[in-house]
Amino acid sequence: MQPAVPIDVDETSGIWRTDGLPMVYLPRHFLVNNHLAVEEALGREAYRAILRASTAKSAIEWCEAQLRGKGLGAEATFRHYFQRLSQRGWGQFSIDALDIAGRRGSISLRNSIFALEAGQRPGQRVCYMFEGFVTGAFSFLLGIAATAVECQETFCACDGPHDHCRFDFTARP
Repeated sequence: MQPAVPIDVDETSGIWRTDGLPMVYLPRHFLVNNHLAVEEALGREAYRAILRASTAKSAIEWCEAQLRGKGLGAEATFRHYFQRLSQRGWGQFSIDALDIAGRRGSISLRNSIFALEAGQRPGQRVCYMFEGFVTGAFSFLLGIAATAVECQETFCACDGPHDHCRFDFTARP
């Protein structure tokens, strides 16, 4: 199987682009090892807060760029975001529930890069980085600030009997 995302490489600069945005291709272990080193240095909760803000901002920027570039509606852009994340190797995301009027939903993630690298770790949820991805995409969908959205990794493939991770999210009124 070949990648499902288009990759355009600028012959002069060598910059890779997908959907008009610059990309970086790197080994999974490099990304995960850096992630774990920063978590250890800062502490999980401090790092989690930083990641939530930065990844939410990045999700919003990506969704806005796709909205302009592809002409999709907000919900289609939200769904396309998780499709692209899946196609880029983060894991396979599926939107299990999306209640726009009720301002809530849930997303499952199978084969998360963090869970695959961590293996079984009972009592630990290691995929919290994706909470910001969900927060940003959902805030984009609703047209509200990312700080108004709460997302929680409710279970992780590393944490016991589950074969996947789950993220539940809701927006405050």
